[in-house]
Amino acid sequence: MNSLVKSIVVTLLFAMSYIFYNYELIRSNIEDIAFDTVEKFIVAKKVQKTKSPKVILFAMDDTYLKANALLDEDNETNYGFFLPNDKIADFIENLDEFVEDVEPENRPKLLFLDFDFKFTTAEYGKKLNPGDTKLAAVLEKERPYRILLPKTSKYNFIEHLQNPNIQKKIQEGKLIFVSVALLRSEDGISRRYLSYKNFKDNNGTKTYINVAIAAKQLIENGDINTSLVQQNFLKNDVIANRVWLKEYRNRIEEKNCISMQSFWTNYTKYSASCNLYDLDEDDFSNAIMLLGTTYSSSDDVFDTMDVLGSESFYGVEMHANAIETLFHLHGQLKRLGFLQSLLLIFTVFFALSVFVAYVFKRINIENEEIEFLIVLAVVTAVLIAISIYLLQVYRLWFNWFVPLILYELIEVFEYLREFIPKIIAKIHIKKEK
Repeated sequence: MNSLVKSIVVTLLFAMSYIFYNYELIRSNIEDIAFDTVEKFIVAKKVQKTKSPKVILFAMDDTYLKANALLDEDNETNYGFFLPNDKIADFIENLDEFVEDVEPENRPKLLFLDFDFKFTTAEYGKKLNPGDTKLAAVLEKERPYRILLPKTSKYNFIEHLQNPNIQKKIQEGKLIFVSVALLRSEDGISRRYLSYKNFKDNNGTKTYINVAIAAKQLIENGDINTSLVQQNFLKNDVIANRVWLKEYRNRIEEKNCISMQSFWTNYTKYSASCNLYDLDEDDFSNAIMLLGTTYSSSDDVFDTMDVLGSESFYGVEMHANAIETLFHLHGQLKRLGFLQSLLLIFTVFFALSVFVAYVFKRINIENEEIEFLIVLAVVTAVLIAISIYLLQVYRLWFNWFVPLILYELIEVFEYLREFIPKIIAKIHIKKEK
């Protein structure tokens, strides 16, 4: 009977947390701890195949900066706040030349430029300098893949260029502006993407879809359905918007080329200094390419989890992992259903607590504290195992940590219920004496 009552109480309390899980109190203190733990020990280092196209990240890292004389003798960047736009233009030109030489079936689909084009690199940020002009001239050219550009504020110098060819490319959907916003919890950790972001300009409010969602839609449907995204993707969801972050399983360094293979089998990171003709052209077939900075002094770095020390990823790596996450989950991570969760919790707690109580009775041990600790340990192991199984096999998230916290709270309240009257009785006895 005691096991039955406790199991029912835990189940009812879990039902309340399930309904209100999106509040920051639950998210920061319960939800994130559970997934961070699973991600740290299971997700980050598990080889995962997806049905995504190849995701290729070209990183402007220290190797690239040194090869292009962008580091001084103290290994500090010598070009100011923004990377020179002519370097971005040079990379795109080299990529275009390479793509023209490969077979049509091996050509990529998308290139995302993870740079802040809020202002030009000229003085005062509005007029064009030669590097800005060169980048604009490259972007207006015809190519067999689309280019995604980040929208980070109301003003974007490329989007607002008075260049008819650029504006035509934007109208035709060959230059697409996307959101790159990542969500930070109150603990300062970034674990989620923002599904879409709105910016107001002279023509009203316009919605910009997150780069990962945009890339998936463009690959699968050839276009972006903004209304569908706003309808099906919550703007700020604790579970659905989570990015699964995987580490790199190997590193190969040859001359000015560094390559790193992620535990996502379809995601590879190359230094932007690598010779494209040394790479396998088959890997570019329908590929999603990203170009961004990952040099050591970059401030585009995000802390991503808080279990046994924080892990860090560069912004462009976050977007690459988000793309793989969406393809792997067929869109979004979903929770185990409400009734299924309640049934699972009740069954596990009731069955295991009755079993442990039966074992204690059989071996003639009467110690409620030890019995509670054993039940808690066994239930913890079982719930974690079930949670991992559901995540890996069915792509469903079940928070194993919430019912454990609730079970411990119930035990504490029960202990206080028995302990406090005894203390009060002792106080009364002393007063009578």
